[in-house]
Amino acid sequence: MPIQYLKSSFRRIDERTIEFKMKNMEGSARVNVSPSIYFDGSEITSGSTISVKDGNFREVKQNMDLDILLGESITIRSNLERQINPGNHTIKVSIKVNWPLWTTFESEFKVRV
Repeated sequence: MPIQYLKSSFRRIDERTIEFKMKNMEGSARVNVSPSIYFDGSEITSGSTISVKDGNFREVKQNMDLDILLGESITIRSNLERQINPGNHTIKVSIKVNWPLWTTFESEFKVRV
């Protein structure tokens, strides 16, 4: 799978904020992407930020450029509009690559709060 959830990277920062890491398994490149992030089926993209290789966080948006190397980690931090209840939850990340590839990578995984 081109983007892989890094096990044990999920953490709840506060009552409404989560963070997790993914690993780039596809290759090294400057890419233009349109990410979408879902928590229990609800889209949370608009409240999310992204950091590549422990860099600065920036807002996740459509048609964003990322410089990424094979094997680098991607940290996603999302602020939900509701409190996160204890229990099992499903996170899905879908990354539409607009350039230089024209494809979509998806990863779905379960976490426990």
